Amino acid sequence: LLNAEHAVSKESTEKLRELCELGVSVCIASGRSGPAMYHIIEALALPADATYAVAYNGACGYRFKKDFTRSKKDNPEDKSIVFESCLDQIAVEESLAFAERNDLLAQVYIGDEIFVHCRDENHYDLAKRYNKLTGANHTHLIDGYRSINKAAVYKILLMTDDPDSVLLKLQEQEPNLQATLVRGSPPFFVEVLHHDVCKGNGLKLLCQHLDIPLDSVIAFGDGDNDVEFLQFSGMGIAMKNARPRTLAVADRITEFDNDNNGVFHSLSTLQKEEHLPSYPHKVSLSS
Repeated sequence: LLNAEHAVSKESTEKLRELCELGVSVCIASGRSGPAMYHIIEALALPADATYAVAYNGACGYRFKKDFTRSKKDNPEDKSIVFESCLDQIAVEESLAFAERNDLLAQVYIGDEIFVHCRDENHYDLAKRYNKLTGANHTHLIDGYRSINKAAVYKILLMTDDPDSVLLKLQEQEPNLQATLVRGSPPFFVEVLHHDVCKGNGLKLLCQHLDIPLDSVIAFGDGDNDVEFLQFSGMGIAMKNARPRTLAVADRITEFDNDNNGVFHSLSTLQKEEHLPSYPHKVSLSS
């Protein structure tokens, strides 16, 4: 859904609002943390009583009240948690030990905060790059991760410019690690999640909460973390620019990529095919 500028295009925003007005439930699902999604929910401003989102690659589900803004993020009436699954404490300890042994920066997600212990300039640079990518800020720990010991952790990112090698090394050094491992997209981290967590399971939990059958879901995705997300939905659509694993499981592939309104054009096509409702008096904007 997001383009190279990490924003939703005007065309896609208007199309999602139109579908929402027509009674379609619109949910945003992402590997991002809650704080890195708030501005997206705010910008979409969907005309529903509530907008739902799956964050942290499926570790947490949110309900956002209509007219949500980032200034309301701490108000439980405006933002509430529908479900959550945190890492086992042993998995947290093993992941942090691996990071220290291999001189990797670990980003630890607790609630709305991201904790880091930067030990060199490369670590600070990785943190700055992540901030630029998502807009999320870090809480810097001076004396390591001891001060957050035993806290409920949604996920850990192991920051690296070589995620494939780090993923392989983690599997070799920690063969008994009870966690879901995801190659990050864009590729400068490896993600560690609770062993039952993935975007697909997050979708299942949200559909159970909303009493929506999975076979009625249309899902879009492009990353490795979207494989189960597309598999579990009634119609899984991979973006043209998707990773090979994601393309392989898709029911359809968009004609256009993220930077060329791939979601907008696909939704317009689905309306023409009557998979989605449309206003009979409106002219389709797809080309």
